[in-house]
Amino acid sequence: MQIYPQIKHFVREVLGCSCPEKVFTEIEYQKNCDGVPGRKVKVADRLLIYIITTDGKSDIQEVVASALARGIKERDNNGLNRFRLVLVASRPDELRTVAVSAFNSSGYADEKTHLHVVHTGDVEGF
Repeated sequence: MQIYPQIKHFVREVLGCSCPEKVFTEIEYQKNCDGVPGRKVKVADRLLIYIITTDGKSDIQEVVASALARGIKERDNNGLNRFRLVLVASRPDELRTVAVSAFNSSGYADEKTHLHVVHTGDVEGF
């Protein structure tokens, strides 16, 4: 699929993932998946990423908690190493503090779960 180079760049450069080169030969990408209000990327048998676009601070607690519960369950059920929840916003700096607070207070986060809040320009092309 033509978007794989953009996904690899996003995972490595934007999210800072240090996955070895060999895992990028197996990328699954889904847009509008059941139960995930955004996009889902799976990199080999290692990494699961949910990419959710939001600018609303008022419902961020629910968005984060719901995505974490589903993503961690999917990660664990499929034997993956990591889950990364990516929130995409036109003004990520305004959302970051609220999102981090929601992430930390969710009760779902663990050492294999990460939150990223990125700009809409970081996910252009996929």
